[in-house]
Amino acid sequence: MFNECTGKMYWPKRGVYFFVDFNEKSLVSKGLPRIVRVGTHAVSTGSKTTLWHRLKTHKGTNEGGGNHRGSIFRLHVGNAIIKKEGLFCDTWGVGQNASKETRDKEKAIEHMVSEYIGQLGVVVLDVDDLPSAISARAFIERNSIALLSSVNSSFNFSTLDWLGNHSPRNEIINSCLWNINYINSDYDDGFLKDLWRYADITIQNYK
Repeated sequence: MFNECTGKMYWPKRGVYFFVDFNEKSLVSKGLPRIVRVGTHAVSTGSKTTLWHRLKTHKGTNEGGGNHRGSIFRLHVGNAIIKKEGLFCDTWGVGQNASKETRDKEKAIEHMVSEYIGQLGVVVLDVDDLPSAISARAFIERNSIALLSSVNSSFNFSTLDWLGNHSPRNEIINSCLWNINYINSDYDDGFLKDLWRYADITIQNYK
């Protein structure tokens, strides 16, 4: 459970993360929750962002707050909550920075976002390569999203109750993922070998 995660736990320095929704069931792996978001970090040359630092930005504060301007995941979830609940917040997603007055106005929605994201499960893959747009992490992220997206499928992967169905972005509704990029792409079968290899590495390093 993501709300139980802390920086004191073991986290790979770099990697790919997968969020699962326990209220959504995988159509291909019976009994397992459905993956609803895939992401990574530090794919720009010279970037020093760690995996936990990126996840912490999505998770928010210990008090339940957060900053959706620093997390595209929080932004998308907040937009869906606003639409579903019929809320009004004309500052949500506007600008890279916000005044204290603006943040105070958005605080209730940030708490709702943290509550939703906190009840998701998170799985991480240890992929400790150098930051680059052609890194193994970028390759795995891109192909995982392409594989998990329902855009090119003949049926919808989500339940009717999935929060993402309230998103104002058709990409999220059609892909059944909290992702925008790569949802229309074809995936390279070869990435599954990389996925398997790094899964073994992750398990050994965790042990």
